[in-house]
Amino acid sequence: MDKKAFALAAGTVWGVLLFAVTILEATRGGAGHTLVLLGTIYPGYAVTMAGSVVGLIYGFVSGAIIGGVFACIYDKLAKPAAGTGK
Repeated sequence: MDKKAFALAAGTVWGVLLFAVTILEATRGGAGHTLVLLGTIYPGYAVTMAGSVVGLIYGFVSGAIIGGVFACIYDKLAKPAAGTGK
């Protein structure tokens, strides 16, 4: 698995999803409890239009890191099995 490509894809997906959900909640006027809790993980994040941009950046970075770690673990576990012919 291409680690860089997977990390980029995971970061993009998580960043865009966090951005979109934050804008949706901000325009509805509410702030879901889960989104408010993200403010404790991501300093500066809030359920506002400006917070959606902060969430996009934090989401991209954290998604890329988690995606890269996942791809490394997957590669380490999948390579021994690939050589056995199963």
